[in-house]
Amino acid sequence: MKRVFLLAFVLLSALPASAQTIAPHRAAYSLSLGAARGDVVGIEGVLAMDWAEVCEGWTIAQRLRFRMSESDGNSVDTEIVFSSFETHDGKGYRFSLRTTRDGELIEELRGRASLDPDKGGSAEFSVPETTMDLPPGTLFPTAHALLLLNLAAGGEKQISRAVFDGATLEGALDVSALIGNLLPPQESAANIAPSLGSRPSWRVRMAYFNTDDQSGTPTYETSMRMLDNGVAADYTFEYPEFTMKAKLERLEPLPRPRC
Repeated sequence: MKRVFLLAFVLLSALPASAQTIAPHRAAYSLSLGAARGDVVGIEGVLAMDWAEVCEGWTIAQRLRFRMSESDGNSVDTEIVFSSFETHDGKGYRFSLRTTRDGELIEELRGRASLDPDKGGSAEFSVPETTMDLPPGTLFPTAHALLLLNLAAGGEKQISRAVFDGATLEGALDVSALIGNLLPPQESAANIAPSLGSRPSWRVRMAYFNTDDQSGTPTYETSMRMLDNGVAADYTFEYPEFTMKAKLERLEPLPRPRC
């Protein structure tokens, strides 16, 4: 479940001067249960995210807290804290993730990765100590989001790329995205900055596959309304047993760096 909250960019230097870009922002989402097909009967929680730009690149800081209730009356409180830094040229990446369940540490990941646009790259985890190869064409988080923005603005409808975010030890996932037609701006709700929230958007649906799985069945799927500034106005996360919804509740701009 960690990975679904991590959006994933071709190199900025490879994009035209008029390319779409991401507006640095701070967003908060409320989480709730959508359709349930298994033992899960309730989900409530929050997702807070800062997506910031610094002189050297992009940073993402996410904190996810939610309670999942099951039909037998049990419930589990989970917190996932993730942070990353990605260079503007898309070649360097650092990441950190910490997961607790009912206050007990379940998993901790830290490391760095590097990419060569033609040759692929590698990821080195310091916690736990392990390394893995990344296939040619892999993108880091932020890179994939920018790629989607630019393809959507150019009228493209489908894109498939490998994405590495460091959120699991599985390595890169193959992400297949379908992009809908351009939608007009919607009126911003309270606590959502109109300059960020009242923007044209596209519906985007993404399916995530393990790179070595030939079954054709995705590990999970997500859909969202992606604004033309990179803000996600809402999410739906689809698993075999249930779906989870994330509704945008608060949105404010973050300053751009003075370099």
